[in-house]
Amino acid sequence: QKLAGVRRARPAGIDDMSNCFKGEFKAANTSLLGKNDYKKLRDKLLEEFPVLTKKSLKRVFSDKEETHVLKCSNGTMLYVAGEKPPSFFDDGFGNLYPTLFTLWKIPNMMEELITHGPVSKFLLPRDRSAGADMMLPGVIVPEGGLGTVHVGQKRCMRVEGNDMPFAVGKMLVSDADITAKGMKGKGMAVLHVYNDSLWAYGGRRVPNDGFGADEIKPATTDERPSGQAEPIDLEEAEAEEEEEDE
Repeated sequence: QKLAGVRRARPAGIDDMSNCFKGEFKAANTSLLGKNDYKKLRDKLLEEFPVLTKKSLKRVFSDKEETHVLKCSNGTMLYVAGEKPPSFFDDGFGNLYPTLFTLWKIPNMMEELITHGPVSKFLLPRDRSAGADMMLPGVIVPEGGLGTVHVGQKRCMRVEGNDMPFAVGKMLVSDADITAKGMKGKGMAVLHVYNDSLWAYGGRRVPNDGFGADEIKPATTDERPSGQAEPIDLEEAEAEEEEEDE
């Protein structure tokens, strides 16, 4: 069993810049994640996503539950805790990403890009289309800018007016590229997106009423669908963790 961080070859013909889950996949092999490997994986996640705390991570990926590692036919690996949907995935090149199911519980755990609702329809898989990567002209630049940007940086994508991310990927440009060329061309390679096969595998969950089959729109209510937990307050989780450490 290989943990995330160890580079493995994905099947020939699969582009590492494309959606890992644009087609159907099968769990080719399943194994249990041992305690030591869980700790290594946890430490890697806490290092890569500094806003996470051990407390908040346990709520989506606990060492109290059996964690299965699913090696998939598309070259990816899924980390599944107990009966929950997959929490994280390895893209087949040793890079760890949260699934949308995790981001809907911890929306602020990674840097984001924001776009307009109508743009989202181009990223969502439909019919025989796998969905497009995110083009820079469709990105809304906030007053404070996009922050530090570098090639390979992990980010999620959400629609303005909806706090729940609908895509996960990695940046294809850097600060220098944007300064030199402006907001032109591809900005983010989409690796996992609402409506793809990983979303279907995890139970086809819907985080709020803004998520439609063909487009993500601003949410009209804060109410979440029945049976879905509220997002984790990271500041509250961190405060609880500090109290336990005292």
